[in-house]
Amino acid sequence: MERMRGADAYFLREESRTRHMHTLKIVVVDPSGSNEKLRFERVLYGAARMMPHLNAFRLRPVRMPLGDMAWLDAPQIDPEYHFCHEILPAGAQDDALDELASRIASEPLDKTRPLWRVYFVEGLPEGHVAYISKIHHAVADGLASAELISRMFQTTPNSIGLLPPPIEPNEPVPPWRRLLASSLRPELARQRDLPDLLWRSIRASFIGMRLRRERRGKPAVAFAGPMTRFNLPLTPNRIFRHVTLPLHSLQTVKNAFGTTLNDVFLTLVGGAIHRYLAIHDELPGVPTTAAVPVSVRTRDEDPTLGNAVAQWFASTGSHLADPVERLRHVSESTRIARELFAARDNRLPVDWLEFWRLRWLYLGLFQRLAASVLRRPSFTVIVSNVRGPHQPLFSDGARVVELRSMGPLALQQGLNFTAWSYMDNFTVGLHACREHVPDLGRLADAMRDELDALVDATTSRVSRAS
Repeated sequence: MERMRGADAYFLREESRTRHMHTLKIVVVDPSGSNEKLRFERVLYGAARMMPHLNAFRLRPVRMPLGDMAWLDAPQIDPEYHFCHEILPAGAQDDALDELASRIASEPLDKTRPLWRVYFVEGLPEGHVAYISKIHHAVADGLASAELISRMFQTTPNSIGLLPPPIEPNEPVPPWRRLLASSLRPELARQRDLPDLLWRSIRASFIGMRLRRERRGKPAVAFAGPMTRFNLPLTPNRIFRHVTLPLHSLQTVKNAFGTTLNDVFLTLVGGAIHRYLAIHDELPGVPTTAAVPVSVRTRDEDPTLGNAVAQWFASTGSHLADPVERLRHVSESTRIARELFAARDNRLPVDWLEFWRLRWLYLGLFQRLAASVLRRPSFTVIVSNVRGPHQPLFSDGARVVELRSMGPLALQQGLNFTAWSYMDNFTVGLHACREHVPDLGRLADAMRDELDALVDATTSRVSRAS
């Protein structure tokens, strides 16, 4: 048994009946090149053989005295719970997989077991099959999930998946007295670290204020964005949709305007929100704001387990109809956010989560109070971009054709855009509450329209230059 880090325990503490803190990773494969027929029983055998060798799939949470959480080793997994077989109706189209993912996302994980399930899905168009992995955010953030996928698949069709080295089993739950002692030691250590953490926070605040005075432009700040339908109280019912965009088109725009890929992505998000809210006659006059997760994982941290994420905050430019003007606005906003992030202590958000009671006062009590008084969310949406594999992946000879991801919703951010790249695909998973955004597919379609508009603007720019 090992104590859970605060950054991981946060996602368990924040979970409720309406706030599911799991994520979905969807891998679509073409079984035509499979070495043997791709059947549920064969997949079950291979996965059950591999997963006990990865910590992320063999740990379950337990609560310790004094409120801490710990991971308990559970090397024997229950295949009847962890592996599910789904067959889509005859003639099902691609959106049927998104609808299945919506249903799976609406059901919480059993916290008495390791925090994951895998669904083997047949009946997709062109004979494709899919693996939907449902894994709790306490177990893995976006980069850890990408690393897990890369380890569970092969890079050539004829290679054999090698088992990682065996994991030494952790000791079982110790007696109550030893458990209490195990809780007291880290608690005392945390109290010794608190003065240094407070000093680091004060220093970071002064650095931020100095940078704001020295630079033109204002960073996106909490509670500056408008209240929208995406910021209503969460419900348990989820809806998921995806859109796959050509990565080379985003890169063409990026290169033509001298921005980053993430700037282009945020611009598409802002344009999609602009179109969607305008259709519903709900377009605010100020831009929606985005919380953008950024990895702060160090080399000595397990790349397949846990969370090491801070955030920048940026404008989506959703108040601007012109895509080029919006891209410039977003690029300036992210430039300021990036400079602030680089100059300040970017491990502070992770380290503060060790002091979960104090962090709760800010994340829970203060944010709820401020939102109710100001009638605005802390930030409007979550926008996450994970760089996935850029070489083809295979599962026993079957080629992976697409990766999709679904990130979680937060207290006041009821809309999540999570992008994963794979080869020349840039696939964005959109996730919301079904009651608030029942026509989520419109937002997904709007992202494609916004990319077309940016590509057209890029072509015009290049033509004028030549």
